[in-house]
Amino acid sequence: MPRLLPNWIYGYLRMTSGTEPPQRFHLWTAITIIGAMLGRKCEVQMGPETFTPNLYCVLIGPPGVRKGTAIKYGIDLLNDASGGAAVMAPDAVTKEQLCKELENTTTRDSDEEFEIVHSSLFVVASELVNFIKENDHERLGYLCQLYDSLARFEYKTKTSGCNFIVNPFLAILGATTPNWIEIAMKQLGVGGGMTSRTIFVYANKKGRHISAAKMQSFDSTLRAKLVTDLAEIRQMVGRFKFTTDANNEYSKWYEGRYLETGIDDSRFASYWERLPGMVIKVSMVVSAAQRDDKIITDEHIRYAIRVFEHIHPTMSQAFGGLGYNPLGAQTEMFRALMREKKEAPRSYIMHVLRNQLSEYDYQRCRNALIAERFCCRNSAMSTEAGEEVLVLLEEQKVVELNVEE
Repeated sequence: MPRLLPNWIYGYLRMTSGTEPPQRFHLWTAITIIGAMLGRKCEVQMGPETFTPNLYCVLIGPPGVRKGTAIKYGIDLLNDASGGAAVMAPDAVTKEQLCKELENTTTRDSDEEFEIVHSSLFVVASELVNFIKENDHERLGYLCQLYDSLARFEYKTKTSGCNFIVNPFLAILGATTPNWIEIAMKQLGVGGGMTSRTIFVYANKKGRHISAAKMQSFDSTLRAKLVTDLAEIRQMVGRFKFTTDANNEYSKWYEGRYLETGIDDSRFASYWERLPGMVIKVSMVVSAAQRDDKIITDEHIRYAIRVFEHIHPTMSQAFGGLGYNPLGAQTEMFRALMREKKEAPRSYIMHVLRNQLSEYDYQRCRNALIAERFCCRNSAMSTEAGEEVLVLLEEQKVVELNVEE
């Protein structure tokens, strides 16, 4: 059946454009949903490596930025597209329950050139704290294993011994706050493990501020087309192939700009090493959003790279103060306040952060931020009492991506 829309992602963003969540939340919700619907029954082989479109995507922001709302819109549409049969685990499950859920999804899919038995599961956790408990080392460990496209996953139960899941596939779409990341992922989250496999999409405020009384219903015609096309995407099976131009585009990026850029935060060193594989996964999604032929073009590669480059400037804010610096959390609160106010006298900063900063802590955080040229003292703006005023140095302005470039 021919597609009703030229690009499912663009159509989804048009449908949700009149809502409050930031556009980037809608964009990554759409990308993650398509990847989950492709499942382990779709893959790309590049040399000895096999890539599947499973993504661990977490929407991050303070309370009230509409993280859960963005997820709800996408999952409501997904449920309609699947007739209520979309496979999603409950938010709160034990390891054994999650493995049972995976086993229950085991199925065989094939096309003319490809056949696979697989267990593909989509976890939706609008409150990630319900799915990953505080410092849950065991769960973080097996989530890392499931991400890596294993041929089989072994788990043990008290009653039935060792069980095996063939070709497991797990996709996660979650939402939480930077404070929870600091608490729950403190042990395994610094620089590696789960954080290196997760796409953190950060926003510090709503995309729009719209009264519920003035919010318009979704375009029913557009929504119906999205439901129909997503159902078609869900039926796709087989190996995606790169065109020659796509191979060249990916190699050009991998051997050039990828090596020359990065996130200016040591906590993302391991994430950066996994980024090339994530680009391949997202390029599959972008191809599936447009066509059924499982061909990845140079245009799809460029778009996949662009959506990552768009979220990287703010990604470190998702971690808050997570790290080994004993004043990391306070420094991030200081940083967030300066981002909001642009300039502030010492008395104001001490008043707002009075429950987090002592006079000594203020001096240490202030000196650290000045040393990295995040802010500076401005003697010309000193108050009448002679107290110092800190001024934010110019940061890169965060703008939403023009998705149809």
